Amino acid sequence: MPHVTIIGGGIAGLATAYYLQKKSREAGLSLKYTLVESEPRFGGKIATATDKNFVIEGGPDSMVSIKPHGIQLCRDLGLADQLIPTNDDRRNIYVLKNGRLTPFPGGYRLTVPTEFVPFALSPLISPLGKLRMGLDLFMPPRRESGDESLGDFIRRRLGQEALDRIAGPIMAGIYVADPDRLSMESTFPQFLAMEQKYGSLIKAMRQAKQNGASAGGGQTKPPAMFTTLRGGMADLVDALIDNLAGELRPGQRVIGLRPLSPGFEVTLQTEAGPQPLTTDAVVIATPAYVAAQLVEAIDPTLAGLLGKIRYVSTATVSLGYRRADVAGQHDFNGFGFMIPKSEQRQILACTWSSTKFDHRAPGDDALVRLFIGGDGREHLVEQPDDELVAIARGELREIMNLTAEPVVSKVFRWPKGNAQYDVGHLDRVSQIESQAQNLPGLYFTGSAFRGIGIPDCVKSALATVDQILAQFGG
Repeated sequence: MPHVTIIGGGIAGLATAYYLQKKSREAGLSLKYTLVESEPRFGGKIATATDKNFVIEGGPDSMVSIKPHGIQLCRDLGLADQLIPTNDDRRNIYVLKNGRLTPFPGGYRLTVPTEFVPFALSPLISPLGKLRMGLDLFMPPRRESGDESLGDFIRRRLGQEALDRIAGPIMAGIYVADPDRLSMESTFPQFLAMEQKYGSLIKAMRQAKQNGASAGGGQTKPPAMFTTLRGGMADLVDALIDNLAGELRPGQRVIGLRPLSPGFEVTLQTEAGPQPLTTDAVVIATPAYVAAQLVEAIDPTLAGLLGKIRYVSTATVSLGYRRADVAGQHDFNGFGFMIPKSEQRQILACTWSSTKFDHRAPGDDALVRLFIGGDGREHLVEQPDDELVAIARGELREIMNLTAEPVVSKVFRWPKGNAQYDVGHLDRVSQIESQAQNLPGLYFTGSAFRGIGIPDCVKSALATVDQILAQFGG
């Protein structure tokens, strides 16, 4: 009976195990698997804590709704009735400008205005900045082929101010990345296609909006941008574990990987000492730098390619407040705010979690989550918990006038937890996939390669499962 070893118990590894089990059964293929995770718990960056009835997310708090794979996984696991959308009737978003929270104008699609009036009236961009953005309507598309950074792309099409006030903060929120290193081909290839087809991002976005209105007869309300689980994203991890019938090995580290031709020998570090495991296929669902260490002895070239994928460290600080304590200080009417680098603050962004989603705070109390670290600010993540909480409270005091004492505080750290899709990333991924073909039965999956979110990781896991089943004739 074929055996598969999956290394890494984050969402990519868990989804690989689940769909390997599900699809092999549907194909009538008898198959065994072992899921190995070095930490004592499964889930990776998906971590939910509950304190005084506040539901606190340490990592991802939701899934992008238009990417179907995450929501489909929840439905496959019987969690459909637990899915809840963002409260889009309160979806106000702010950007810090000169120390003050300024509303993000309506009618934008990511960084591009699609409506004239909100754009024209917004104080977020200066008159000269608006004129520069408007030049997108007349500028020819780029003639050169190949990847470029998001920073270069936005400056070229919309100008520096649009990069600083709009694109930069958005990218910091999604990728925790430096726009001048972030790959357009890996993150927003649709913008490149829009430029080539329409010659203007503004024209392209307006056309897309008109097409959407025509398709829905002008009456269809767009779905919420994000979806989560009522009890927190860790419910997804718990449901996966409950449905897995294979061998689960938390708290065990892989310390050796040797090809047997066919198959592999995987050496695990257990409490009883090193233990060899013979397997027919190996899925590595770890960060790329861990994968590099695992394959260094058997393919230094492959290890070198994996090691070129950068990672940065981040932390989240969540603070819970009683409504009576914050009355008159702030109304929390929105999803939160983003911060341009030019503001020189110690935080990247802040989400008003209890406004964004229901069931995150008891009654009408308030829960906020702040993001610290990332490219150029990783040193802050090394501060002790009390110092990070003090930083967070100090920033909220200056930005939101929030001086109340929180009744709950929780810090999560993610050392080297965020893959960076630098310019040329897809070429590196292609080289990794090509080099890995020299080791039949070895597969890579997860956020290091073709998407960082939960839906992306599930999609990657599904593709890996299809390759494994093809290997075994399923």
